[in-house]
Amino acid sequence: MSINFTIVALGSAFFAAIANILARVLLKENLRSKDIIGINFLTMGAILVLFSPTFYYFNATRYTLFLILLVSSIDVLANFFYFKTFEKTEASVATPILSLAPGFTFIFGWFLLGDVVSVSTYIISIIIIVLVIFFSTNFKDFKEFKTATLSPAILASILFGISAIPSKALLSTLHAINAPTLYMYRAGIIALFALLFFRFPIKEISIKQYRLIFVRSLFVIVQWLLLYFALSRGNAGVTITLGNITPIFVFIFGAIFLREKVTTRKVITALLILVLSLLIK
Repeated sequence: MSINFTIVALGSAFFAAIANILARVLLKENLRSKDIIGINFLTMGAILVLFSPTFYYFNATRYTLFLILLVSSIDVLANFFYFKTFEKTEASVATPILSLAPGFTFIFGWFLLGDVVSVSTYIISIIIIVLVIFFSTNFKDFKEFKTATLSPAILASILFGISAIPSKALLSTLHAINAPTLYMYRAGIIALFALLFFRFPIKEISIKQYRLIFVRSLFVIVQWLLLYFALSRGNAGVTITLGNITPIFVFIFGAIFLREKVTTRKVITALLILVLSLLIK
């Protein structure tokens, strides 16, 4: 993976962090994640549909249609278990488990796509994954870990890790679709499932909140377009590993804009992760 696509993958994590900060602001206004997931994905899908004449590309066959449905179905299930995880425990306990996703991408990418990297790249990636888990863990809260958290968290982590495999097959192996078209289909299908199965309190969402959802949607779109672009050019496991360092940028933004607590452990770990991320080839 060249340095250019390393930067693209890191850019994905950067924009994901901004989206997470905006989500925090949004969820402080008496809304829950599962209450807005449907309208959030519907907004992103609609934005992309409006601009689709400028980018649309899809070589539709039975196999590629199957892969798009597979990506979307995996992500629907992953989001379902993701929300289940946070219903059972606090973010400081659940996030380290969810951060295992890139490890599963390496495993399934190797078996299903023959997507391999050098030993040094693999070792650096594993160190980054471990450091992200260490960074995200609040050891004081871990005593509150519940066994009920483990199953949905592991399932969400596995599914998020697997999702990159059919996506890479569509983008790179088959060259059947481009990044914005893939995300347009993904967002639309997830929105459909979310609106069917999750609560959609349309009357409880204010105009101000809709505006914030719209702004946040723009950052999420950029996040995923960068991730898919990097995925189409580089190793799936490395791309997802770099895209998974979002907590580092959230920490930086939180410290600067939200005046959140900064500890020496987190500063040192964040610097190590950023340095190692730039060393991946």
